[in-house]
Formats: sequence, C-alpha cells, structure tokens
Amino acid sequence: MVDRLPHYSVKRVRQNRKQLYEIEGHCYPGVTTVLSATKPWEDRQALQRWRQTVGVEEAQRISGRASSAGTRLHKQIAAYLNSETVEIPAELTGYWASIEPVLTQVEDVLLVEGAVWHSDGFVGFPDALVVIRGNLHLCDWKTALKPKRAEWMGDYFLQIAAYRAAATQVYEDFGLEVKRGLIAIALDDQPAQLFEVSLEAMESHWQRFQLRLREFERIRRRKESFLN
Repeated sequence: MVDRLPHYSVKRVRQNRKQLYEIEGHCYPGVTTVLSATKPWEDRQALQRWRQTVGVEEAQRISGRASSAGTRLHKQIAAYLNSETVEIPAELTGYWASIEPVLTQVEDVLLVEGAVWHSDGFVGFPDALVVIRGNLHLCDWKTALKPKRAEWMGDYFLQIAAYRAAATQVYEDFGLEVKRGLIAIALDDQPAQLFEVSLEAMESHWQRFQLRLREFERIRRRKESFLN
C-alpha cells in the first residue's frame, strides 16, 4: 500500500472572467468548470423546469443552503481525516450523523483535498484518497436535501473518473493504483447514500469525460475567436 502522498497546491488565476489553475506556466480549467460548461441540454432543461416549478427565489434559497452546507461539511470531514479538531454546528448535525459512519470505516488516509492535474489539460481536487475495508478508494463527498437516483448522477461519475486519471498521473512515481471510487452523499435526516464505482466503470466514465473536455476546448476556441 502507498504511504501518505505529498499534498500539492496550484495557483488560481482569472482569464477572460474564468477561474483557471496555473500548472508549469499553463492555465487549465477545473474538472467542475469543464462539466458545468458542457452540461447536456436535457440536464439544463430539467434544471430550468425545476426553477420554474419552485420559483426563482426559492430555487436560489435551496441552492444556497445546499452549497453552504456542502462547503462547511467538507471542511469538517477534512479536519476529521487529518486528525484535527472537528466542530459541528447545530445546523450540520444531521449531515454529520449521516456521513460519520462512513468516515469511521477509514483505515488509512493517503490524501485530503490535494490538487491533481492531467496532461490532457485539466485540474481536479479529489476530496480524499483513503483505505476502506482494506481497499484504496478515491472519495467524493456530497450533500443533498433528498436522496438521488443513479441516473441523476452522470456528472458525478465523470468527475470521479477524471480525478482518478489525474491522480494516477501525478502520483505515478509512487505506484498509485486507484481501482475503486466512492461517492458518499450526506443527507440531513438519514444515512448517507453510497455509490461504489468500479475500475471498469471509472474507465468508461473517463472516456466520456474526455469527450466533454474536447467539447469544452471547442467552446473555448470559438469564444476566443469571437473576442479577437
């Protein structure tokens, strides 16, 4: 098993009103930026229908609440995995109770929220590389107000596959082999949803992410051509 991995940081830069990350003199987009910019039309339509159903203000309130909870929970999970003090505010107790049983299964920690990047031209920030039940998992922590169906999680699977590809490349000299992914979704009032992602599935999702990355580059070039 690989020992604790070195933790890398990258410089954030703004370019054409977009946040990018500088790696060895090159500026690359983040995985989530790529996926957001290339979100399928039907997914965008579904989101728009939801906003119309609940109303714009309510949609913003729900999204803001979920985003805030996710950011704060991530901070406490990172503290837990780094053996630091964990402080759970009252409004996060439900989410923490949901995800804590997953965290207690962690037997070893290799990396927490470190930057990884890929020669194809993107940067990612996997939440954790940990050993669970004797097996190395690349983990992505999520929060949600209600359980999700697997068919709603397409981009989550692409995200974890991209992180795996980048981590494997960055830590190649350490002999890193990631054969399992885990997406754990903390819920406010019930146990976390767990989606195990096999090596075969991650390799398939990686191919789909590469298609989205190429689409992102086409969009970027068109915008640059228009601006010039």
